[in-house]
Amino acid sequence: MRDLKSAGNMLLAVLLTLTAATGITACLDSSSSDPPPDSGALTITTGSPLPNGFVGIPYSLQLAISGGKPAYTWSLVTGSPALPNGLTLSPAGLISGTPTTQQSVTPKFSVQDSSLPAPQVVGKQLSITIVQVPQPTITTPSPLPSGIVGTPYPSTPLTATGGTPPYTFAQIVNGSFPALPSGLTFGAATATISGAPAPGTAGTTNHQFTVTDSFSPTPQSSTKNFALTISNAPMPLTITTASLPPGTVAVPYPTTTTLAASGGTPPYFWSIIAGGSTPAPGLILSSGGVISGTPANDNGSPFTRTYQVRDSAVPPQTETKPLSITVGLPAALDITATPLQNGVLNQFYSQTVQATGGSGTRNWSFQGGNIPNLAINQLTGVISGNPTPTGQFTFTVQVTDALFTDTQDFTITIIAPPAPQITTSSLPTGTVNVPYPSTTLTATGGAPPLIWQPVGMPFGLTFTAATATISGSPTSNGTQNVTFNVNDSTVPFNQTGTRTLSLTVNAEVTIDTTSPLPAGTVGQPYTPVQLVASGGAPPYTWSITGTGQPDQAAPGLTLSLDGVIGGGGQTPTTADSFTRTYRVEDSNGVPFTKSLTLNVNAALTINNTSLPAGQVNVDYGPFTLTASGGTPPYTWSTVTTPVLPADLIITPVGDTATISGKPTATETNMDHTFTVTDSTNFSVDKALSLTIDP
Repeated sequence: MRDLKSAGNMLLAVLLTLTAATGITACLDSSSSDPPPDSGALTITTGSPLPNGFVGIPYSLQLAISGGKPAYTWSLVTGSPALPNGLTLSPAGLISGTPTTQQSVTPKFSVQDSSLPAPQVVGKQLSITIVQVPQPTITTPSPLPSGIVGTPYPSTPLTATGGTPPYTFAQIVNGSFPALPSGLTFGAATATISGAPAPGTAGTTNHQFTVTDSFSPTPQSSTKNFALTISNAPMPLTITTASLPPGTVAVPYPTTTTLAASGGTPPYFWSIIAGGSTPAPGLILSSGGVISGTPANDNGSPFTRTYQVRDSAVPPQTETKPLSITVGLPAALDITATPLQNGVLNQFYSQTVQATGGSGTRNWSFQGGNIPNLAINQLTGVISGNPTPTGQFTFTVQVTDALFTDTQDFTITIIAPPAPQITTSSLPTGTVNVPYPSTTLTATGGAPPLIWQPVGMPFGLTFTAATATISGSPTSNGTQNVTFNVNDSTVPFNQTGTRTLSLTVNAEVTIDTTSPLPAGTVGQPYTPVQLVASGGAPPYTWSITGTGQPDQAAPGLTLSLDGVIGGGGQTPTTADSFTRTYRVEDSNGVPFTKSLTLNVNAALTINNTSLPAGQVNVDYGPFTLTASGGTPPYTWSTVTTPVLPADLIITPVGDTATISGKPTATETNMDHTFTVTDSTNFSVDKALSLTIDP
């Protein structure tokens, strides 16, 4: 039995195994089973743009999809713009973080599902913008309205803009900012300061208020400081002006007339509330209390008005007071009989005629008489002009205004000016054949115009009377006194001025040094030469013109400004004949030029290069020594160093020297130094070798 049971159990196990195997095969075989339901195409359903983010405010947004097969993996497409600074994208599609900068970007998002055998992948560009959190600002101006002790404070609500309404206001009280003065309260619900300042609260205090908006998730706040001044109750408002000054018809009302008040709360505001609309006909009242204008008429009695002043308190105080202005006629117009000052013939004259009284614009005029070429300004009363002729003159002056006319006789005396005086004190020096410096004589005094009388001019010069000018080129030299006359235009008899001046004309500038100049020698110090000039006006200034080397008389030799060639031990460097144009200029700038030649000789030298050989007891030569260069004639030394052999001698012959005799001693290639000297006492040496055979 146990064996059958075991066999049965084994069969059952085999059947179960086959059944299980058959079931698994059915599941994997798609041809023998139905596919799972279709989940649809994968799609990103989050729309663009994404909600804005705010700098400093945490951001969190889950991207949404439809279709596809879980699970899903999110990422940013390679090359796409990054998310705003501070934000990240999780593989689950959550954008989170805290933005740090304002920016706007459009990244491309990618999501991949888990479909088999190949996953679906889709992408979508979604823009996102990060902005600053809008900040609320309290707009109520500071300082707050002033308050008065014991008086209801002006209702003052705080206001704000920006941020995200609605706003919540609060007062900050700490060590720096106290609570409101006693008697005042701040209603947070209405954001209003109200109440009445209590006694002892006068003064200025500083307070701080804050406004908080409704921004989500983090409300934003800002603060503002306010100054608040509480004053003690002012003194009663009182008009202190006791009376007003009188006015005059057609005369501007005193410009310093200002109504005054005391007490209350300045500034004050003035008006007229009874008696008329203006202080008087022609006058006006400003809100600042200034009365101005020109009274228009006189009604025989004062103009009484009720003036009101209002202060700046809230509510304001007012006070009234009746004040009167009396307007009368002006005093009669009267010309002041001030004597006229004397005038000077043909010299500008100006004097103002004065008057008192009257009103309005005055009109001045002459009304007959003998007027010496003068005029009167009709608006100012100024008498002016260039009077002529001399004498005493009487005429009538009249002035009129809107109401009055007055006349007055005046006498003026026109006198002759001082006689003319020639002020030119000296005349410049001229030079023969050189244009004379243009010279115009001057004079003062006298009645213009001044008239010069022709004067005979010496040395061939010309005097032009119309311009009082001396001109021309002198033809001779010397010194002569010349008398000049000038007449003025005094009427009826002119006046004359006379002056005698000395006129000097120098001889023509010339260079007296002759050509050629003393010669020089190359390598030999030049004896300085002083060039000589005459005529004109010393001192002279020298120069050389027309050479490539300014002021070079010859290579190595220069000309100084005072006319010295070769000063300071200068030495010529080149032998030749040098012709230069020398220029001299006198102290008046008058020039003269002359061509001069300076010859430079070659350097002094002994021409011989060797001596012929001689023989003992046989006549030598004679042999001639020659020299060149330098300045002939030459002088030869009769002694050599060392001396010549016995019985040989040197004999000077003009510019040469001969060696002759019958030597009695032998020598071989012995050098003897010969010396020659030119006429400037400059010497050169030369060694020549001599042989005397046995």
